[in-house]
Amino acid sequence: MRLGVLVLIIALLSAPYSGVPFVHAQADDTDAPDITNVQIANVADDTVTITWETDEEADSLINYGLQEDYGIVRDPEVDKTSHSVTLDNLDPGRVYYFRVVSADESGNQGISADYKVQTTGTPQADGQGQAEAEGQGQGSQAGEGQSSQTTVEEITQQIQEITNPQQLQEILNEVVKAIEGITEDLTIVGPPTVIPETTTAIVQWTTDRESDSTVFFSPTNEYTPGSYVYSQASTDGLTTEHEVRLIGLESFTEYHFKVVSTDSFGITGESRDYTFKTKASLPEIRNLRIMKVEENAATLAWDTTVPAKALVEYQDLTTGSQNSKGRPTLATTHQMRLDDLTLGTRYVAFVIAENGGGDRVKSQPITFITVKDTAPPIISNVTNESTLFPGGESRVQSIVEWKTDEPAYCLMTYREGVAGGVEPTTIEPETVSYTDRHVEVIVDFAPATVYQFWLNCSDEAGNEIQSENFVLFTPIQEKNIIDLILENFESTFGWVKNIRGG
Repeated sequence: MRLGVLVLIIALLSAPYSGVPFVHAQADDTDAPDITNVQIANVADDTVTITWETDEEADSLINYGLQEDYGIVRDPEVDKTSHSVTLDNLDPGRVYYFRVVSADESGNQGISADYKVQTTGTPQADGQGQAEAEGQGQGSQAGEGQSSQTTVEEITQQIQEITNPQQLQEILNEVVKAIEGITEDLTIVGPPTVIPETTTAIVQWTTDRESDSTVFFSPTNEYTPGSYVYSQASTDGLTTEHEVRLIGLESFTEYHFKVVSTDSFGITGESRDYTFKTKASLPEIRNLRIMKVEENAATLAWDTTVPAKALVEYQDLTTGSQNSKGRPTLATTHQMRLDDLTLGTRYVAFVIAENGGGDRVKSQPITFITVKDTAPPIISNVTNESTLFPGGESRVQSIVEWKTDEPAYCLMTYREGVAGGVEPTTIEPETVSYTDRHVEVIVDFAPATVYQFWLNCSDEAGNEIQSENFVLFTPIQEKNIIDLILENFESTFGWVKNIRGG
C-alpha cells in the first residue's frame, strides 16, 4: 500500500551544523545567507528533491537521515541563490529527517528549520518503520477493536476497586511514563507568522497536533537570551492552528519572541527566538495653509501629529508639468517654499508626510495662483546673546539672529538707552545678499548697558518692513576678590578710600 506523497513537518533546530566548509573569508561580510522557500518535490520510492532559495550566492548542503542525527549531501559551489539537491538511494515508505544549509564566500552559514518527509512505496521487510507500525495499528483497530475496548473496561474496573492513594499515584506515574514513551515530541511547524501593527501584533503558527498557544516576548532593549519579560496566551483551547494577539506594544519598536505549545499529555514544543518590529504611528497632516504667494514662488505650512519627513508635489495646471520638493529631517511643524514658479499661473499642491517607518499619508489638494509680490517679508525668531570677555579693558560681543519667511536683505539699527535722544547707528553689510536666515555680531557695546535695536528688511520685489523695537542688556563686569574686600572695608573705615586713592 502506498503511504501518500508527502508529509512535511518543520521544527526548531536544537543545535547548528558544525561542519563549516573551507572558504576564502571576506572580513566585511558577517551576515549569513537567509534561507527561504524550502520545498519538497519529486518524492518517489527512493529519491526526494529538495529546493530552497537564499538572498545571496551560497553553496548547497542537506543534512538528512532516518534519525535526527543527520547525514550530509553537499554541492560546494558558492554560485547560486536557487538551490536544488536530490537525495537518492533512500528506502521506500520511510520517514527521513532533514534540514538545509547554505554558506556564502565568507563562511557565514544559514541553517533552516527541521523538516521530515516520507518516501512513497511500501517499506522493505527489514525496515518497516513507521508506515508498517501504522498499518498494524489500523489492522488491530479493525480486527481487535472490541477486544481492546473490553480490555480497557477491565482495567478501568480494576483501577476503580483500588482504594489506596499511594497505589493510584504509582499507576498514574506509570501511565504518564507510558504516554511519554509512545508520544513523539510536539513539533512547531515552520517559523511563526507575525502581522505587526502600531501597538499590536498577531502571531500565528502550526503544530503537528492539538495543543495550547503561548507567546513569550520582550522589547529588544530589555531582552536577554532565553529570558522574556512578557507572555500572552490564547484562551481558545487546544488547536493545531494557533493565533495569539499581542497588545500594549510600543510603536516602531523591535521585539524578540518565541512561541510555545503544550498538548494534553504535557508534551511541550517551542520555537527558537525570532524578532519582529511594530509599525510607526501614521502621521496626520493638520492645518495645511498657504503662508505667502509671490510672483515666482509660494510658501506652504502645515503640522503633523508625529515627527515626519516633508514632501510637496505640485503641478502647473496650465502646462501640466509636475515637480516636487522635500526635506528628509523628521519634524512636527513644517514650512516649504516652492521656487521657480510662473507669474499668473494656477497651481495645485499635495503635501506628503512620511514617518520614521516609511509609511506615508497624502493631504487633500490645495490650490493657489502666483501673483505680483506685494507682501513684505515676515520677521520672526529674533534672539540675542551677549558675552563679556574679561581683561584690562573688558569687551562685549553681542550676537543678534532672526529669520524671514522669504529671502530678504536686512539692516540692523541700534542706539544706547531706551528713552531716545541718542543718535542711532545702522550696521551696513559689505555686500547685499538675500537670505532667510540672518545674523549680526556687534563688538562695540559697553558692559552693563541697555541698548535698543530694530530691523529693516526688504525682499527681492522691493517690499519693505520694519520690525518692532527690541531691548538688549549687556552683562556687568564682575569684580575680583580684592575689589570686593576693599569695598567692604570702605563702608566701615573711611581711611581705606585714602589708601586706594594713594
